[in-house]
Amino acid sequence: MIRKPSFILVFLFCFSPAFPASSRSAAVQSRDEVELRAIVHFFRGASFQKRGDLATASEEYKLALSLNKNFAEAYNNLGTVYFTQQEYTKAEREYLKALELRQNFAQAYCNLGTLYGRQGYRMRERQLYNRAESHLQKAIELDPSIPQAYNTLGILYTRQGQYHRASEYFQKAKQIRPNYVDSYINLGYVLRRVGQLDLAVQQLEEALRLDQASAIAHHNLAVIHQDRGELDRSLKQLEMAVKAEPDFAPSYVEMAALHLRKRAPRKAIEWAKEAIEVDPNSAASYNMLALSLLQLGERREALASLERAISLDAYFSEAHSNLGIVLASEGQLDRALRELDRATELDPELAAPYKYRGDISFRMGNTRNAIENYSEYLVKAPAAEDAEEIRTQLSLLKLLEEQERKATSPAKNP
Repeated sequence: MIRKPSFILVFLFCFSPAFPASSRSAAVQSRDEVELRAIVHFFRGASFQKRGDLATASEEYKLALSLNKNFAEAYNNLGTVYFTQQEYTKAEREYLKALELRQNFAQAYCNLGTLYGRQGYRMRERQLYNRAESHLQKAIELDPSIPQAYNTLGILYTRQGQYHRASEYFQKAKQIRPNYVDSYINLGYVLRRVGQLDLAVQQLEEALRLDQASAIAHHNLAVIHQDRGELDRSLKQLEMAVKAEPDFAPSYVEMAALHLRKRAPRKAIEWAKEAIEVDPNSAASYNMLALSLLQLGERREALASLERAISLDAYFSEAHSNLGIVLASEGQLDRALRELDRATELDPELAAPYKYRGDISFRMGNTRNAIENYSEYLVKAPAAEDAEEIRTQLSLLKLLEEQERKATSPAKNP
């Protein structure tokens, strides 16, 4: 079974003032009554949005737009509400409307680029990544002082494995806004990926110096402690993350993973269920619940949890892989192969599906496919705990294949 530690990247939207702060008083005086009412609703919407009351914020922005249909900033902020609610089609519509009204609207380009980047990551579509990069670069061209655009470009390059380039953009975001916590957290992510754990810790500690209540910074520090085998220190950071943000489901999931690592599946189940209670739409929580249930031999319940995870996020490669593994253990080989194939389609870097496809291929009598899948597994996970065992199996399969070839070759005439 597989699960990657959930080290988290973070971004902020580009919100819009109704007009530049420096000219706000003069701008208000030049508006008629209807426009002023629209501006009042806009600022009310922004206030509710910052407090997390998205439903009321949405209503206020819509009231503003009913009074002023050319209010580009209201379309932009309404788009961020829909984005936060994961209503991506509606978010795209609002951003495009803002750009239709104002072609040089840097914040809208930034948000639309962020949206395309998120969709590209979920759907593993290169075209969306390219579209995201284009819009984010356009935002920077229009306004080089927007740190969010640099930060989101850094995330985009990180997800494509371009870590050096990503770090340059995170550094630029920090230069523009030295107290921009997200850029420190994201730079820590990149440094961890290239194996510079000490430097990653420095960035996360700096993020916490700027914001002691950053649940994501505590969470990511916990993951690094797990990398180092420092499970007690990891537990402490996760407890601080949960205290800082009680509704932050990823830390509950990571807490469950930590207990699972300690061979305490019942405790892991408790934390996974708390994660689901905090966020019923968290696919990662159901995936973790399934892994915990499997340690107790509860396969039927685990299958249901994995299917629920996939229903919540059809692009969740790990859940597809884990479902395939469980189905294989149940003897449902054809369906298992479909799930494992889907997992590698979504994330070609996952190693486990290749191993289990190798197992299934051997059970189905397809020696060649078994060899190809085991070989790919060793390419992707050469230092895995079972790597030596797989190498031995691979050698035996190659001998078997050679014997099969000789047995089916026509005998040569003496």
